[in-house]
Formats: sequence, structure tokens, C-alpha cells
Amino acid sequence: MFLAGLFGEELVDGIDGLGPVAGATLWNCGERQLINKWSSLVAGPPSAIYPAIGVALALFMICQSGVAAAADFRLSLPVDCEIGTVCTIQNYVDVDPGPSARDYTCGRLVYNGHKGTDFRLPDVSWLDRDIPVLAAAPGQILGVRNNVRDHALGRYDPNSNKGRECGNGVLIDHGGGWRTQYCHLRKGSVSVRKGDRVSRRAALGIIGLSGKTEFPHLHLSVRYKGKVVDPFLGAGVKAGCGVKGKPLWEPRLLSDLTYRPSGILSSGFTDKVPTMKQVVAGGHRRKRLSPNAPNLLFWVMIFGLQPGDTEVLRVIAPDGRMLVNKKSSTARKHMVRRFIFSGKRLRRSLAPGLYTGEYLLMRTKGGRRSVALKTKARVQIE
Repeated sequence: MFLAGLFGEELVDGIDGLGPVAGATLWNCGERQLINKWSSLVAGPPSAIYPAIGVALALFMICQSGVAAAADFRLSLPVDCEIGTVCTIQNYVDVDPGPSARDYTCGRLVYNGHKGTDFRLPDVSWLDRDIPVLAAAPGQILGVRNNVRDHALGRYDPNSNKGRECGNGVLIDHGGGWRTQYCHLRKGSVSVRKGDRVSRRAALGIIGLSGKTEFPHLHLSVRYKGKVVDPFLGAGVKAGCGVKGKPLWEPRLLSDLTYRPSGILSSGFTDKVPTMKQVVAGGHRRKRLSPNAPNLLFWVMIFGLQPGDTEVLRVIAPDGRMLVNKKSSTARKHMVRRFIFSGKRLRRSLAPGLYTGEYLLMRTKGGRRSVALKTKARVQIE
């Protein structure tokens, strides 16, 4: 059984008596420990000095190799899905030391105090596709939880999940001071046990909706010697956004993980007035509608709306006629998630055929107004 309270949303290393993993040898390679070891050697009898020097040198080499391993620590993708199409990074580590929240680019894809990277699925319907969670680096399992119920969207109960905000998850020690934590896995899907050794990209479980979460995603936390590390900056960087660092990701992943300040999450047609909660739950995506439907509505959900942005939604009939052409008011504030829809109430039957919805996000950059995002959806009237 996993220790109660150990696996909260943001793990604090060493609480609740978490000690060394059974069978593992842990070395403290701090400068003071080496000095104390050397002092004890030279204080001993001459017959003991030479063998002990060999022990000290071996310990020093182990410590040095640990430092090199820490410097070379690399992460692979912790989810088995394509970034930018299926999976999207919606929240980054909050690197602002003050009360406001900023991601590593000084953007706003973050909330105050967030200590990990969130790889989200488009909506709850994707949970049925069993998207695997993978070990981002080889290591040893320090702890797991596998018995937290997946809640219905919008039904998270903070009282029943107090101290278990991470939900079902896995904690891995990679050596050299590095640890990773994986949160919000599906109940019963965790396939590893405490003490197991895992290779890079080994399956750990399935993305779920357990713990403190408003949408289906994997929360990945990275720590070095107990301190939170943004994997897009690496260890040892000064606090604040806009600083340069050394990403922990494998070099081949860097292009896929390029920062996207905004993106399309999902879009579709429906004949009933939709809500964001219903869309996140996987509803209101109709491929076909009746000619006698009460409404023809086109909806879009994005991430990263910025102040000054405007949005355009259009619905185009099969013969090319523009049925809807709506322009939003100018955005006044940043929104991590934005849901918008438009359409028309139908007073007569629709002509059969393929109807198209078009979405444009307009943004000013460098004094020029241009299209920052666009997407299309189609529905068959028959």
C-alpha cells in the first residue's frame, strides 16, 4: 500500500518517511561528506591508510560519475501520442517567483504555482482510446497509486481527494538526484510496482481522469535534488521567465515540442446550444444532421487566446453561400481555454449537402494583422 499523503499533486520528496529503496545503495556525494571521509582516513594508522585511500578514490569516482549522469539526463516523450495533433501541452511550469504566473517563454500557458507540464487530450472521448503513459527516462519505481476513482467531468470532489490530488500515479527515481512523477492515470491501469526497474519509454499506465483535474491529461513533474525543474529549461537556471537554459528533452523531440502560444483543441457542428463542459466531455460533434434540425451551430475550442485577438466564424452552404459570418469583439484578457460558437436558428428545412464551418483567429504581431490559427469542420445534412 502506498503511504497516505505521499502522492499529492506536487510531491515533496522525503515526507512521510520515504527512505531508500530496498536493495539500493545511496551515496551522499556532497563536499562535506568527502572531506569528513578523508579526515577519518588520515587520522587512522598508517597500515589502514593505503587501502582506505583506494576506497575513498572509488567513492570519489562514483560521485563524479553521478554528477556526469545528472548533467546528461534526458527525457523522452511521456505519452504515446502525437504532439500538436492529438496531444497538446496546455500548461507549463510556473517560473514566476511572485504572485503572477508565467511560463518559460513569459507566456500565459500556466497558472500560479503549477509545478509540471500538462499533456492534454482533446476531450474525454479520447480516454476510450487508451493513450499510454510512458517512462520518460530509465529508473527505479519509488511508489505508485492505482486505486483512485476516475471522476466524471466537472464532478471532482476536493474533500474526498485531499492529499491525493495527483490521483493515480507513478514516481520514478532516475539516479543522480533526478525524479519524475506522473499523475491522473486511469484507475487500475498502472502496470508497475514499487521497486521495479523500468527502461526508457516503458509503459506505466493509461491517461485517465483521476485526482484534481478538469480535463483528461498527464501531469509530468520533474525534480532535481528535491527542487522543481522546468524540462524546457533544465536545472540550475535563475528564477523568472525569458531566461536561457538547456532543455532536458531528447534533441529529436525539440521540433515537436516547439512552444505554441495558441492552438486548436477541437471543433464541430451540433443542432443544440453547446457548453464548454459538454464539449470537453466529448459531446456536440455531429457528422450528420437532419434537414429539420432546430439549429445549425458551429463551435470551436482553442487554447491561448491573447489580448487583442479577434475571432471569425463562418458557416458555408454546399452551394458556396455564406450562411454565417460572425466576428467576435476584441479580447481584453488572456484565456488558457476559449470556447466559442455561432450559427443560426432554422425556420425552414436545410438543403441536403455538405456544410463547412471555418474558424480564424486574427492576431497583431510586429504591427501586422494576420491569421494566427485556423481550422475547418464539416457536417452532412441528409
